[in-house]
Amino acid sequence: MTTSSIFDTQIIGFFAGALKRSLSAGFKDNGFKGMFQRAGVLLNSLRFQRVQTRKREAAAAEGRTVPPILIASVTRRCNLNCRGCYSKALRGGPSGELPDAAFLRLFREASDMGVGTILIAGGEPLMRPDLLREAAAVPGVIMPVFTNGLLMDEGFMDLFTAGRLIPVFSLEGEAGFTAARRGRGIHETVLEKAAELKRRGALFGLSVTLTSQNADSVLSDRFLKNLRSLGAAVLFLVEYVPVSPGTEHLVLTGEQKAELNRPGRFDGCGINVVCLPGDEEQYGGCLAAGRGFIHVADDGRLEACPFAPYSDSNAASAGLAAALESPLMQAIR
Repeated sequence: MTTSSIFDTQIIGFFAGALKRSLSAGFKDNGFKGMFQRAGVLLNSLRFQRVQTRKREAAAAEGRTVPPILIASVTRRCNLNCRGCYSKALRGGPSGELPDAAFLRLFREASDMGVGTILIAGGEPLMRPDLLREAAAVPGVIMPVFTNGLLMDEGFMDLFTAGRLIPVFSLEGEAGFTAARRGRGIHETVLEKAAELKRRGALFGLSVTLTSQNADSVLSDRFLKNLRSLGAAVLFLVEYVPVSPGTEHLVLTGEQKAELNRPGRFDGCGINVVCLPGDEEQYGGCLAAGRGFIHVADDGRLEACPFAPYSDSNAASAGLAAALESPLMQAIR
């Protein structure tokens, strides 16, 4: 089995598992309306992922690279100033943000090529409300939106309840960890937003940056059980990458990393868990540069990874397909 086929199989398995869990949770967790609404979104997404997989297979047969996942950092602006923010550390200062129309062209091109999931990040992406509203109309593609949640008003609630865009709230684990990094009261505010989305039957997720300090708590059965009762459909666990001197001690220990990637670690926890970067050895190394995902910066530069701000091409001006075949991306792959 090739690296791409292994990854594609796991993506299909993820959506199939999410659908199964949604139906299993059923009325008890989300009510009839919530159960059918969630299941409908996931079923359509599963069908779409299969279509996109066939597109990528056809592209690979022709020697073209199409990643399953596009990460789009649509802005550097943010309404918080979190300690250790990688975005501000790597991309400080103003930039020439692409206009909405340019990002939408990229999203549509990505969908036409075979990209199945577009992760929308920042900065704080809710600072570009018009772009998000228009992105929701891009056919088929499911779009997790990584947000601190503070700007989520009634309008955003309605947008996310519609189903194409899935908010993923960034927390640091337990309330104390979130307060220490993001500020007091933010953890509680996010839980209130999550409760309202659950009441509406909307899909949403949570994202936690795992460090040596919070990993034991986040990986505990108690924490995972609380997330399920909260109604989260997916949990992203992102391993901390040191971007500032003096933060190396926050990297996961060998024991914590082994526990995170232990086969079957999250079986039976009742929530879909995505570990990033996860156990990359099974794929023959890093999935960046288009092997599994690619990153578009807020100004259109195509980068191998959000943590590597180096580029020799611009996806907005050259087009995504051409930028993916740039000398730098080919060399990294």
